[in-house]
Amino acid sequence: MSDSPAAIIVGEVLWDCFSEQDGGRQILGGAPLNVAWNLAGFGLDPLFISAVGDDDLGHEILSRMKSFGMATQGVAVLPGVATGTVQVTLENGEPKYDIVRGVAWDQIPMPTHELSEMISDRMAAAHRAHLPALFYHGSLAFRDPRSRTTLMKLRDLILHDPIRANAFFDVNLRAPHYEQDILKELRKSASFIKLNLDELNELNGGGSDDPVERTMVAGREFEKDPSQVPLSGLLVTLGAEGALCYTPGCSEPLRVKSPEPEKMEDPVGAGDAFAAVVLHGILTDRPFTNSLHDAVAFASKVCSLKGATCDDPHFYRFSSS
Repeated sequence: MSDSPAAIIVGEVLWDCFSEQDGGRQILGGAPLNVAWNLAGFGLDPLFISAVGDDDLGHEILSRMKSFGMATQGVAVLPGVATGTVQVTLENGEPKYDIVRGVAWDQIPMPTHELSEMISDRMAAAHRAHLPALFYHGSLAFRDPRSRTTLMKLRDLILHDPIRANAFFDVNLRAPHYEQDILKELRKSASFIKLNLDELNELNGGGSDDPVERTMVAGREFEKDPSQVPLSGLLVTLGAEGALCYTPGCSEPLRVKSPEPEKMEDPVGAGDAFAAVVLHGILTDRPFTNSLHDAVAFASKVCSLKGATCDDPHFYRFSSS
């Protein structure tokens, strides 16, 4: 394996199933899969860890990943278990989700010896090249005790490996599929936290109506929490208004405005697109300023898609490239 940054992405992979009134289409999705797909589009080689069923939908996921040049060794195939699906409806242009329980990504198994070796090799390659290693996760895949046990074990192994990775927590709340105690534990082990204003309320309570002030207050509280790993960045997305980024010691958050989409199809995957560009920036040592401008621009671009991902590699270009 060539020396390169290590991106270990874990969590759900599923099909977003839209209602007939919204086109009746099935779109490959799941925030972690979307992030991994986007990173692959940007030229990186993420290792995606999840599970699918031994069914047509599961086989299609693996086929699509392989066709896009993604590694599939981290995706377990579970006989007798259905591949994940979500019923999506658009209300006033915003997606609402009915997330089916008991599916394959609720039962992600413990990594095999071969997968554990692959993780170690990727982290060692990053270490040799003095490049970052990141462990990305959200909150949804922690809803079921079976996947939660696996992901907590993976998190502990990767974050406490002698070649240490940093955690990127993409909060991505989907009520009622989360518990406050688990959110707090995940937050405290993350060097990077990405969330929207509503999710900031869940993690840090209410506060000022001013997003800048709320971001500053939360960032300072997280930074000063003795049980929190050193915070490197708190990223607060504001939808069409752009995003804020708090970094330790800053006098105010960096704020970037989001451009208007050239064509609004649907907003599914925009937040994942934003996260992927920020992750890419961290992994390639780009300044936050550059990454954030590219992140809001790419999120806007994804709104022109029917779904969250694109098979065309030419789609994956930053506005500053």
